[in-house]
Amino acid sequence: MIRFIIVAAFVLQQPVKPVADSDVQRVAMAGWLAARSLAPKGGALELLAPVNARLKELDEMPNQSARYAETAIRAAVSAAQEERDELGLLLAHARSLSDQMGLGAGTPPEYPLPIDELEGELWLEVDRFTEARDAYERAAKTRGTPNSWIGLARASDRLGDTVTACRAYGMAASTQNLPTSVGLEISVYRLKCQI
Repeated sequence: MIRFIIVAAFVLQQPVKPVADSDVQRVAMAGWLAARSLAPKGGALELLAPVNARLKELDEMPNQSARYAETAIRAAVSAAQEERDELGLLLAHARSLSDQMGLGAGTPPEYPLPIDELEGELWLEVDRFTEARDAYERAAKTRGTPNSWIGLARASDRLGDTVTACRAYGMAASTQNLPTSVGLEISVYRLKCQI
């Protein structure tokens, strides 16, 4: 019995090996895609098995980035199920995790999406256009990715702010290698900008 206690104490004192960021990224993106595929179907519970499998994998990873990804995926499920209050709480928690990771010389998490793009996308999905626009504006200022500009344009358009939508679509148009569907969306909307 004493030998068991000594061995157990030794094992418990061993440092937990962090999981490689590439593993967190792989699982986070698979979980994100599974969660996002629920949105058109209303987040039906019987369709959650692939999401739950990825959440279980993330739960077993000791990394802070895995906690962020787990929270982001749960937020996407809440958005798919139109659970706006729960979504708000999960996004606040994700922002807190992102802020903690970015302290000092740390790097904020990027998987499945950086926090401002994550908030923008999910608020846009549940028709909270002001919150979506504000999040995408922060994202466009800090990173200026095609996703942030397109999101800002879409949210601004839904709010009737054609000037901001045109500016954002213009910024997105200057990006290389956009998917064809996004390029078409930009071209069609920019016709409104010329009127």
